Amino acid sequence: MSETTGKNVVSLLEEHVDLAISTVKKLRDEKLGLEAEIARLNSDVVERDAKIQELENLNSDLREASELARLATEEERAGIRRQLEGLMDGLVEPEGASAGPDKTADSSEDEVLFKAKS
Repeated sequence: MSETTGKNVVSLLEEHVDLAISTVKKLRDEKLGLEAEIARLNSDVVERDAKIQELENLNSDLREASELARLATEEERAGIRRQLEGLMDGLVEPEGASAGPDKTADSSEDEVLFKAKS
């Protein structure tokens, strides 16, 4: 019986060793799969970081362009306002009054054209 018991014990040990070997192989395969997934996810993170940086740069450029456009619009409005004030001053001035030293030739031409149209 001891020989049969020894064979049974050896047989059980062989089964456990085979099970352990298959478990190790399975774990290695899973590890490789997980490492591949981690590499893919890291690549995705790098791509997304690059895209975020690109969008932040674009956003900064757009803000700068918007600010420049706003400043240009303000300057244009100020110029139009000055022109309108000059025209209004010309309309308010009584006829025959001399143009002050700060009046330009353009305002005088505008006044003449306006009077000619009237």
